[in-house]
Amino acid sequence: MYIEKISLLNFKNYPELELSFSAGINLFAGLNGSGKTNLLDSIYCLCLTKSFLSTTDQQTITTGQGYFSALGWFQENAKEFKIQYDFDGKKKSFTVDKKPYAKISEHIGRFPAIVLTPHDTDLIRNSSEDRRRFFDTLFSQADHVYLDALIRYNHFIKQRNALLKQAADGMLVDRILMDAYDHNLLQSGKIIAQKRDEYLKRLLPIFQEYYSLLSPDHEATDIEYETNVLSADFEQVFKDSYSKDLILQRTNKGVHKDDFKFLINNEPIKHYGSQGQQKTFVIALKLAQYELLKACTGHNPILLMDDIFDKLDDLRIEKLIHLVQKYITGQLFISDARPDRSSIFFQSNTKDFRMFIIDRGKVEQSPPSQSELNTDV
Repeated sequence: MYIEKISLLNFKNYPELELSFSAGINLFAGLNGSGKTNLLDSIYCLCLTKSFLSTTDQQTITTGQGYFSALGWFQENAKEFKIQYDFDGKKKSFTVDKKPYAKISEHIGRFPAIVLTPHDTDLIRNSSEDRRRFFDTLFSQADHVYLDALIRYNHFIKQRNALLKQAADGMLVDRILMDAYDHNLLQSGKIIAQKRDEYLKRLLPIFQEYYSLLSPDHEATDIEYETNVLSADFEQVFKDSYSKDLILQRTNKGVHKDDFKFLINNEPIKHYGSQGQQKTFVIALKLAQYELLKACTGHNPILLMDDIFDKLDDLRIEKLIHLVQKYITGQLFISDARPDRSSIFFQSNTKDFRMFIIDRGKVEQSPPSQSELNTDV
């Protein structure tokens, strides 16, 4: 599975653009601020229905315009699929071969993708919400049962919190409605917690293996899932929290409060890990994500690497390049302000590649190689 070409209209700093890609390695080279990351984001949007940069679709529209459109042609098992993502300033739409999905969420996981960025260490430093979001994105691509449970849970948590706020405003609480929300939250929350526990157990040994291959020091690493939802008495704990929920006007127990502890030598890496160790930790986590998605979906995910060599020492860069060359069997996109540094990817590499030179939203691409014309992934 790979993306063959894209067509963008009013997408960030690209008023209009069409590009064709290699099924192997694609390098976006250019100075910082030229638009390299925006190109990676357009591919991510077509795969996951949302940006990894912008918090709203509105922020994706080219300045001064009222809409954007992104089209991607994907090849899968010798078949072509045309994916179109439109946003008119108010509403988004997603179609495959001009046919709309009944629910946009049906697209998640069909064309799996992973992005590595210089900001990935925020997963370590930031709040539990960021870690939950990361694992939710991963597990949702791997398993639609998880995704459906997550959508239901998020819906009912909003409804329950709205009911709690009504009570704070002096309105009587509809206990029948509250009980219905509680039932649905407990049901979907248990599915989410069980799936998180199950998939983390599958992910952990892959992650630990990648970390040991990347790190020169071979520290012990671990990821622990923190939840009380799977405890035998959680339903009672949830009910006992009702008085506190009324006071705070929000639901205080459930999987939306879970966390994932990142550990190095049995200590929180947030406090005890060096910058290099933290960087290595998240890179290993993303590579493990690739392997898990490949196993669960049956497809080689598209791997997007955005200035990933920044702040890595030469030894870790060399190890990362070796791992990518050896284990990443699908399509790869790399952005780098120093193409001389990324060129090592192409030395003694049997994969076809194409380079794109980007300068302030203008893209110049090299022609495809002859062998690339016959590539199928």
